[in-house]
Amino acid sequence: MAAALNQSPRISIREIMELQSEALQIQLITGEGGLDRYIDHPRMQKPSLAFAGFLENLSDYRLQIIGQTELHYLATRTPEEQQRAVDAVFDLRLAGVVITRNQTPPDIILQAARKTDTPLMMSALESSSFMTNMTLFLSHYLAPIAYQHGVYMDIFGIGVMLMGESGTGKSEIGLELITRGHRLIADDMVELVRETPEILVGRSPENLRYHMEVRGLGILDIRDMFGAAAISDTKRVRLLVDLVRWSEMREEDRLMSDEDEVSLHGVKLPRVRVPIRSGRSLAVLIEVAARNQLLKQRGVNSAKAFMQVLNQRLQQPPESL
Repeated sequence: MAAALNQSPRISIREIMELQSEALQIQLITGEGGLDRYIDHPRMQKPSLAFAGFLENLSDYRLQIIGQTELHYLATRTPEEQQRAVDAVFDLRLAGVVITRNQTPPDIILQAARKTDTPLMMSALESSSFMTNMTLFLSHYLAPIAYQHGVYMDIFGIGVMLMGESGTGKSEIGLELITRGHRLIADDMVELVRETPEILVGRSPENLRYHMEVRGLGILDIRDMFGAAAISDTKRVRLLVDLVRWSEMREEDRLMSDEDEVSLHGVKLPRVRVPIRSGRSLAVLIEVAARNQLLKQRGVNSAKAFMQVLNQRLQQPPESL
């Protein structure tokens, strides 16, 4: 199940300042020339070992946090040792450095930041609070993104992705589902954000949001036509519905296997394959598939229960059947 991967997300120090300076009480001290340096990982580092001379695992693409412990440790070393340690760290051209608790940075750090154009910032928050809040922000902002062709709907409160070849009627089915009270999230192109190794969230690209293209009708603004109740901005992906032509459906696929799963953007998701044929109410079938998935999430598996009862009856002696 292929999804077009976007380039690795990243954020510049300038963007962090614009988006989070108020919430995280950040102010820039020096290093304006390096504000366009970027970070590409939500995990931050504290350069304690680096100040002791161990630079091997220090990443110049991560935000560096200097707290009381790091400053106290530096103060225990001779001026010459401090100079060597600070120069070695800042010569890596770090993306950015934050000193917490509004502590005044020593001159040796100020000079190193100016010399290397390293953004040096100060926050009023304690190191633990700052790192917790910044990690939450960066984890969301830097979550891997992919794009998948399809129609994404909120059906009975779960995210359902309609997929299939061009011309299989995905948008028309989506429009029918909207008239039945369900919500459109994205049409044609779905933006997928992998928030955790097991959670995939779908949304619409900004320029396509709330719009749907239907053959013969053109581009429709669903929010204007059906109201705010007919649209939703985002939802966790819970079910994939693969629309296939009747002639391409194999006989052995008529009953979906209970273990039918596919990997989308590295996340395993349940899939149902729905054959298309004239006269079938596909919207109703998709509603039933969504209801069935809701039951499975609650621990109720109709197919499994049926097979268990059938196996029990088959194992009984013939005279008791």
